[in-house]
Amino acid sequence: MKGPIYIHRYTMRSRAALNAASTRHDHEGALIKVGDGYGCMHPWPELGDVGLDALIQILKDGGTTPTIRSALFCAREDGKARVEGRNLFDGLSVPRSNATLAMDEADFDTAVASGFTIAKVKMGRDLEAESKFIMEQAEKYPALRWRLDFNATLGRGGIENALRGLSAEFREKIDFLEDPCVYDAKGWQELHTRFGIPLAVDRDVDLATKGFSVAILKPAVNVIRPVLERAHLESWRVVFTSYLDHPLGQCFAAWRAAQSANDYPGMIDTCGLVTHGLFEPDPFIERMGEVKPDFSPPSGHGLGFDDLLESLPWKKLI
Repeated sequence: MKGPIYIHRYTMRSRAALNAASTRHDHEGALIKVGDGYGCMHPWPELGDVGLDALIQILKDGGTTPTIRSALFCAREDGKARVEGRNLFDGLSVPRSNATLAMDEADFDTAVASGFTIAKVKMGRDLEAESKFIMEQAEKYPALRWRLDFNATLGRGGIENALRGLSAEFREKIDFLEDPCVYDAKGWQELHTRFGIPLAVDRDVDLATKGFSVAILKPAVNVIRPVLERAHLESWRVVFTSYLDHPLGQCFAAWRAAQSANDYPGMIDTCGLVTHGLFEPDPFIERMGEVKPDFSPPSGHGLGFDDLLESLPWKKLI
C-alpha cells in the first residue's frame, strides 16, 4: 500500500480478565491511517502474537505479520468506501451474535434480558468455580445454549476431567467447545466421539483438517476466503468473532462476517461480534450503542467513526 502511514496508540481497559491465558485489564493496540482509510492492530502476545512495539517496528520496516496484513487490508477497503462516500455495511446484513460474558451473575441477567440466546464464556482459570457458576446460570436460564472457550490452556486429560465435572444435562446444552486443548486431529476426533460435543478450532483454523465441525474466523488475523471455501466443501459451521479489540477492529470483523454471509448463504452461524461491552466506556465504545444480539454498525463512511477518527492525534510512522 503506497503513501504515508500514521499510527495512534490506544489503551482499552476491560472489566475483567478476557481469557484464561491473560490476567491483565489494560489492552494496548494501534490504529493505522493510510491515505483515506483506517485499520486496527491489536495483538495478543499471550496467544502467540507479535507484541505491539515489535509490530509497529515491523510495519515501519516494511515487513508483515497476520495482524499487519489484515490492518492494511482494512485500511485499503475502508479508504475506498470513504472516497466514494459510502458505508461498508450498505446492502449487507450482519449475522446475529452470542453474548461474550465474564463469570458475573449481573452480566448474565442483562444479556438474557437483552435477547441473547447463546452465552460464550472463557474457561480454564479455575475450573471448579467456573463449572459451578455456569451450571447455576444454566439452571436459572434453561433455554441458554453454551459456547465454552478454553484457549487451549488444558491438556486433553484436563478437558475430559472438566467435562466429567459438568452434569449430563448441562453437556447437552453445549453448542461447542472452542480450542479445548492444543489441536490434534486424532485426539480431537476421539474427544468428540467420547462426549458427542461439537468442537471448534480457532488458533489453528488455517491448518486444521479433521476432528472438528466449527471453524472460528477472526478477520483481525485470518485470511478468510480459503477457510470459507474449505468450510463449504466440508460442511463446517463458520463463526466469525472479533479479536476483543478496538471498536474499529470489531466493525471490520462484522463487515467481513456480513460479506461472507452474503456470499455463502446459510453457512455462517451465530457469531461473536458484539464485544464492546467487555470494556470500560470511551467515545468509540459508546458509539457502538447497546450490547444486543443484532450488531449496529456506526454511522459514517467506510466503517464509520468519521469525526472520532479525524480528531485523534495521529503520529507519522513512515
